[in-house]
Amino acid sequence: MYIFYFALVMLSPAAMLIVGLMWKISPPPYQAKGLAYSTELTRSNPEAWAAAHRHCAKLWTRTGVVSGAASAFLMVLFKENYSTFWMWLIVGQMALFCVSVFMIDLLLKNTFSEDNSEKRSD
Repeated sequence: MYIFYFALVMLSPAAMLIVGLMWKISPPPYQAKGLAYSTELTRSNPEAWAAAHRHCAKLWTRTGVVSGAASAFLMVLFKENYSTFWMWLIVGQMALFCVSVFMIDLLLKNTFSEDNSEKRSD
């Protein structure tokens, strides 16, 4: 049963790593349906769309590697108590995912103005 929980804990970091690498190699085309970082700002501006996927790819690749390594280490460290510990790891991974989405959104709002043009720092 430990192997099952270990694999379950590693799903989220693996998904973030895979999507990050996919978007780094080939980001989704502008206003694509399906697997894409699609918000009101990114849908209305091709530059924001490209920036969101570029930054998301970098952040999710790093987060996937770090989260996966930390989760694997903690699962091995707390092997005796894995039945109560695995869910807390998944909750922590989902919190990291949510924080990364807010970070990308904040970056886009600071980079692009309300009229969808890129802000200039003079």
